[in-house]
Amino acid sequence: WGVTLLFDKRRFAVITDQQKKVEVVDRDAGAVTSVHDFGEEGYIIRIRGITELPGGTQWYVRTERIKKLLDHYEFEPSNYLLYDVVQKKVVRKLRRLPTILSRGARIAPDGQSWHVFDRDGNLQIVDPKTLKETAKVDLATPLFTGQGRLSIGRTDLLFGRDPKKYRMLCTFSDPVQHNRSSWGYVDIDLEHNKIGELVEWGQGPGGWGTFVSRDAKLAVATTGGFGDNDRKMTIAVYELEHGKKLREVSEEFRPRQSLSAISPDGSKFYVAGAGSDFQIFDSTTLKKLKTVEFDGEIYGQVFVLDG
Repeated sequence: WGVTLLFDKRRFAVITDQQKKVEVVDRDAGAVTSVHDFGEEGYIIRIRGITELPGGTQWYVRTERIKKLLDHYEFEPSNYLLYDVVQKKVVRKLRRLPTILSRGARIAPDGQSWHVFDRDGNLQIVDPKTLKETAKVDLATPLFTGQGRLSIGRTDLLFGRDPKKYRMLCTFSDPVQHNRSSWGYVDIDLEHNKIGELVEWGQGPGGWGTFVSRDAKLAVATTGGFGDNDRKMTIAVYELEHGKKLREVSEEFRPRQSLSAISPDGSKFYVAGAGSDFQIFDSTTLKKLKTVEFDGEIYGQVFVLDG
């Protein structure tokens, strides 16, 4: 019913058993290593999502509780459970996530704190125990006169491998013509909490769904393909030294199929979604290499993992 890749990138938390259990799957062992049962007597429990906390010993588990009465069901408000993974017990019940985490928190590359982008686009460093801001990286104040607004993406080109730095794709809005923007990357120094190198390439891919190879040399991005009447998608390949478009191709796919991933070395990209077919394309020739047919429907995202 749902799959979450945990911070160590070696384990998955998988929602199973009519949405009342979480099984932890170790991908090296190829086996389930622990099972966490959230079932309650007299209730139907549905797990809707799992958020791992820094340190890896606790989760926020979003649940729905449906009380089974004699002749009807009674739906209760959804809530969050602060769950101890080691002791396999609920520590606290929460009506909602703490406000400071509600805007999309991520675990810092060193695994010790929360990183949250606030409403102004600044990066907040949040202590996981006190939930208080301990530091901030100012990303909203222009570094020079005439700089457009900086919008940080969520893709770290270093993929969390450097605990002292992010290298994030970003866009720069034109300060005069606001509907125009360019793209580039920004280095965020996590040791001194400041902006490092800021590089602007020029007009970016726009659209939606940008995927970056693990060596951060290539990206693929897609536009179009919205709605049943427009199923033609344009997929473009960019090099990430100068942000230049190398090539593009337009293909028609079934509804709800989309660009889903790029291989770690950037040599292939993948289209998946609705249906059981997984299409593989060559990033250099843009030709389809083959289609892989699975036994059932493809559900959820494609996870790209280091070897």
